[in-house]
Amino acid sequence: ATAESAQALAAGGAVALGTIAHDLIMTPMDVCKQRMQLSAGGSPGVYACACTILQQEGARAFWLSYPTTLLMNLPYALLMGSANERLRQLFAPDGDPSMGAYFAAGAGAGALAGGLTNPLDVVKTRLQTQHLVAAPLVAAPPPAAAHAAA
Repeated sequence: ATAESAQALAAGGAVALGTIAHDLIMTPMDVCKQRMQLSAGGSPGVYACACTILQQEGARAFWLSYPTTLLMNLPYALLMGSANERLRQLFAPDGDPSMGAYFAAGAGAGALAGGLTNPLDVVKTRLQTQHLVAAPLVAAPPPAAAHAAA
């Protein structure tokens, strides 16, 4: 059991190392994506969004959420990789998992990791979009009133 646990932890560690490199590259893109999604007037594109952020807020804005992203994604990666490996071992003790075992292990590991780290994703999104002021919601007029006004 000790070798199996060590193998599961090693798998989680490997996934976590990949996550560090991945997030260093993807965090600025995620910032642009979040900003474009929340932009009321739409955005002309990723490049224009990135240029606007750089001009108005500086390069720091692209990585402001990087520590929080790592705080969310590293536990996710460790949990996902380790749980996936351990569940595959449990579903296929003979060491030859079926396709169903792969799917079940992946689904179980993803549900566990996602459920435990989702609150951190909310914090990350808030950091990436904190400069935006939410516009008040205005109720649309009822259909009859809209036709009467026209």
